[in-house]
Amino acid sequence: MTFDVDNLPDYAGKVFDHLVARPELVRLLTWKQLERPGATDLEASAYRVKTEAVASAQRQALIDANLEPADLLALVLALTQAWFTVAGGMNPSGGSGLWSEEQLAQHRAAVVHAVRRITAPRG
Repeated sequence: MTFDVDNLPDYAGKVFDHLVARPELVRLLTWKQLERPGATDLEASAYRVKTEAVASAQRQALIDANLEPADLLALVLALTQAWFTVAGGMNPSGGSGLWSEEQLAQHRAAVVHAVRRITAPRG
């Protein structure tokens, strides 16, 4: 999915949806961090482009500027993964932790709401 600095809450919802549809991605990312911590050149470059876009939006007062761009982006991405990584969290891929459609909608709405709150411009 395309990074959308102009609508970070919607972007976060789309990332959440992507992870629900492909829960193995969070497991692979976790494994990658255990085996090879740190970012690859490609990952670092992609993150840099996104943080620069966030910084630009902050300068234009489109996004709250109280957090550093890298911190804000890290928080947005962490929120999209929260239900997959929290101890005792839900597992949308099956088993006893399968989300109902209602729970899925509730969790997604919480992610979008949280991102809206931390990115909303002040003033």
